Amino acid sequence: MILKKVNHDSNDFFEVRQVLKSKWLKIHIRNRIHILKLSSLIMEEDVIQQVAMYLFEAQISGKKIKHPIAWSKLVSERHIQKVYKKNKLNEATKYEAIEDLLGKHQDENYFDDDGRIRKSIEQLKPANREIIKMRYFRDLSWGKIAEILSQQEGKQISEPTARKRGERALNELRQIYFNKLTN
Repeated sequence: MILKKVNHDSNDFFEVRQVLKSKWLKIHIRNRIHILKLSSLIMEEDVIQQVAMYLFEAQISGKKIKHPIAWSKLVSERHIQKVYKKNKLNEATKYEAIEDLLGKHQDENYFDDDGRIRKSIEQLKPANREIIKMRYFRDLSWGKIAEILSQQEGKQISEPTARKRGERALNELRQIYFNKLTN
């Protein structure tokens, strides 16, 4: 990427400096990080720097922002939410998530050493197996799953219908899994 040298006077990036110095924005960001318990993952200065960079890029591209502090609050909120969601997805492994859904307790007798969950998934009806894989292994939303099912079946599948099918698939998985435990 070739960067052009752009001649700007000192007033061109007043908004960026304003955002970097905004105490109100810093307090807002600090509170959001604290409320979402992200202090160990992200710092207020990192968020402010990221927001300032977005504002700088917007100004370079010619975008006019009427209220830079309010705009920065919105951008910071989106950035913090992205970090929060990414952290939540990484908290549990895929098998732990399924174990929780199966209602297992964290007890040494319940560890999946012999691959019972994996074997149970393979015994599901093909349609149910595909829904479980899409949801819990590919991290697809119910809306995206509904879209894929609509394409596969050639008819419109709504998000609530996809969710209901997922619920039935999970019930079938529970039944297969717990039947194996009792046998």
